Amino acid sequence: MSAETAPALSVVIAAATDIGEVREHNEDLLLVGDLDAMMKVELADQAFTAAVHRGPLLVVCDGMGGTEGGEIAADLAASVLWREMKNTPATADPEVFARLLRRATRVANHDVHALACKEPGLRGMGTTLSAAGVIGDRLIVATVGDSRVYVLRAGALVQVTRDQSLQSALIAAGHSAGEVASAGGAILQALGVGDDVDPSLSMTQLRAGDRILLCSDGLHGLVGDPAIALLLSEPHDVLQSVRLLVAAARAAGGTDNITAIVCKVDGTRLVAPKGDDDLPVFMEFDPQKEGDPALTDTSYVARRLAARIGIPQASIPPSIPVTGQHAVMRSSIGIRVPATELPVEPEEGPARKRLQGPNMLLWLAPIIVLGCAIAWWLGGR
Repeated sequence: MSAETAPALSVVIAAATDIGEVREHNEDLLLVGDLDAMMKVELADQAFTAAVHRGPLLVVCDGMGGTEGGEIAADLAASVLWREMKNTPATADPEVFARLLRRATRVANHDVHALACKEPGLRGMGTTLSAAGVIGDRLIVATVGDSRVYVLRAGALVQVTRDQSLQSALIAAGHSAGEVASAGGAILQALGVGDDVDPSLSMTQLRAGDRILLCSDGLHGLVGDPAIALLLSEPHDVLQSVRLLVAAARAAGGTDNITAIVCKVDGTRLVAPKGDDDLPVFMEFDPQKEGDPALTDTSYVARRLAARIGIPQASIPPSIPVTGQHAVMRSSIGIRVPATELPVEPEEGPARKRLQGPNMLLWLAPIIVLGCAIAWWLGGR
């Protein structure tokens, strides 16, 4: 069955980007594209409702790099990604779409990096990127950096991306969030900083009524998962959810730019949830393999990125937890500081308990220095 003859996917989409309470410029950028019409969707404080075959393309970028570099990097990355994806042939194969999305992300990286090398005032600029599309009943996501994608189903919120950050790598290696908070908030890669990029690809099977959230760390760094789930759930419609999420981040301090895209999916293409335990499950996609072997819970990209900064792959488990571990935000120089608390608090768990012992501090010292160096190199936020 081709993309054009597949049952239509019903989508309702709302989005907003906000400068926040502190920043002078908004370096976040969002893009919503209709791949059927090959046109960008201008939302302007209203929801977009449509029945689509190829599905929407949803993009969030969080730029970095000087007075104007972050804005330019984010805008260029999203524009190039959209140009590449809208001009690709329609496909009903999720693996083909994932490979096309990976290629488009690498082309965007090339163009941002080339401009940064050409213009001295833009050197060091870069951006995070999370891009999502729907093929059949699968949500396909490409990620660079720490902008996130979540899926809400029956009130349960599941993060379907892994943060490519130093803190996330240390947590995955077995160290508590409390102990590694001082290691800094450097991301392990950003689009446009180097001559190539290694995006993570993931696939999640959707159900009728699912809500997809793409957001920058100006939202997820200030608003905990329980609060996000509450504001994303019915009875709020998608436009109300977007407004409430932005308002919550501003109320929590608004120390960074805030961006959110919410997309509700429905239609005969999707089956209803099978029960309360039918929660979203995502698998990473390895583009070097074909068929079932290409889908894995092994975090190949996360492990490669961690190895580059001296965290051995042997210390990182094959399956890396992704939810409820990052109740912190990024400051203007890329260092994490504690987030302002909201009325709805994340549950305490092992990942939030402080490890004890002087040996841990000795081991972390060089990592802390390295994290600060990476944050400085990426140009801050």
